[in-house]
Amino acid sequence: MTNNDTQEVKIDLTSESAYHRQELITWWDQKALLSSRVLVVGAGALGNEIVKNLALVGVGNITIVDMDIIEHTNLARCVFFRRDDELKLKAEVLAREASKMNLDVKSDFYTVPVQDLGDGFLLNFDLILAGLDNREARVWLGAAAKRTGKVWIDAAIEGLMGKVQTFVPDGPCYACTMGDKDWEALTKRLSCKLLGVEEMEGGHAPTNATTSSIIAGIQTQEAIKYLVGKKDFYALENKVWRMLGEQMATFTSNVDISDDCPFHYDHVEVSGSTNLPETMGKLWETFNQPEDAVLSFYDDFITIEECPGCSAASKFGYKDLMKKQGTCQACDITLTVNLNSKITLSDEISSTNVNTSYWPMHSLIEFKSNGVTSRYLVNRSK
Repeated sequence: MTNNDTQEVKIDLTSESAYHRQELITWWDQKALLSSRVLVVGAGALGNEIVKNLALVGVGNITIVDMDIIEHTNLARCVFFRRDDELKLKAEVLAREASKMNLDVKSDFYTVPVQDLGDGFLLNFDLILAGLDNREARVWLGAAAKRTGKVWIDAAIEGLMGKVQTFVPDGPCYACTMGDKDWEALTKRLSCKLLGVEEMEGGHAPTNATTSSIIAGIQTQEAIKYLVGKKDFYALENKVWRMLGEQMATFTSNVDISDDCPFHYDHVEVSGSTNLPETMGKLWETFNQPEDAVLSFYDDFITIEECPGCSAASKFGYKDLMKKQGTCQACDITLTVNLNSKITLSDEISSTNVNTSYWPMHSLIEFKSNGVTSRYLVNRSK
C-alpha cells in the first residue's frame, strides 16, 4: 500500500448498550431499573451522589424533594452544582442535571419539606432514598414509610464518618434507633410551644465530597438490589453499616424494634381515595362511614384557638404545615394550641371549612367503627 492509498475504517460505537458492562452482572435487570420509580429526599452532598449513581445505572424515574437553595459552600461537595447555580433551588437543578446526564432518565422535583407532600405521596414509589440533615424529617419519613409499606434506605455523614441503614415495613423504624439525647433534642423541636418560634438552623455538619461519595455509593448499591428484586443480596435490613474514615474501618451492627416506639402501625390497605372536601364532615358521606365512626390522622393534627386579642379566627390542620401559626400574626399574642388527632362527626371542627394550606398534598386518614379500621387517601388539589 502506497502513502497515497487510504482505506476508510468505520467503527460502530453504538453496537453495545450503554449499560452493557453492568448487564454482564449475572443477576442484573436493566428493564427493571428503567421502569423503577425512586424518591430521593434531600439534594445536598448525599443527594447529589445518590442521583448521580441512579442516573448512571439507568433508573428511569427519579423524583427529588428538597426545599433549600444552593449556597456557595455547596459547590465543593455537590457534583452537579456550579457557580451559576448559586441561589437556585437544589432540587430543581439536580433534577435538570440528572436528565442531562442520562436521556433515559425522567426526573422531577418538589421544593417543599417532604411532610408537605404527605404520607400518601410515598405510595407512588418503589423505593425511597434519603440524605437528610435533621431527625425530625427522618422520624416522619420512617413512620410514613412504615404505614405505606415502603422500604427506605437512609444515610448520614459527618466529617469522615458515615452510616447507611435499610428500614423495612416489618422491622424497626428510624425512631427505634434514637437514644435519650436524640429524643430530647427532637422533643424540643416538636413542642407545640415552638410553633411561633424560628426553627433551629440545621445542615451544617462538617463533611467533604469523598465521604458523601462513599456513603451514597453504599446506599445506592443496596438500592439496586431492591429495584431488581435480588432478595438474597439484601445486606442491611434492620442493620446499620458504619464507616470511620480516619481509620478506614467499617462495621455493621443490628437494630432492634423498640417496644415503646410510638411510630409503628398495623398495615392496612388503602380502600379508596377522594379530593380534599370543603369540610371534613363530608368524608363520612364520601366513604360511607356510619355516624359513630371516628376519624383519626397518623400525623399530629392540631387546632389553634381564636385569638383573645383581635378575635382572629381559629384554625386547624396538620402540625408540620402550621409552623409559626402558634402566635397571632396580627397582634403577636401566643395562641392556645390543642392536639386533635381524633374527630367525630358531631365535633364542631367537622363542619368548619378546611384551609388547604394546612393540608399535605396526599394524606392517609383512618376511620374506626365497631372495631373495623378503614384507611383512605385524601388528595389536596395543587
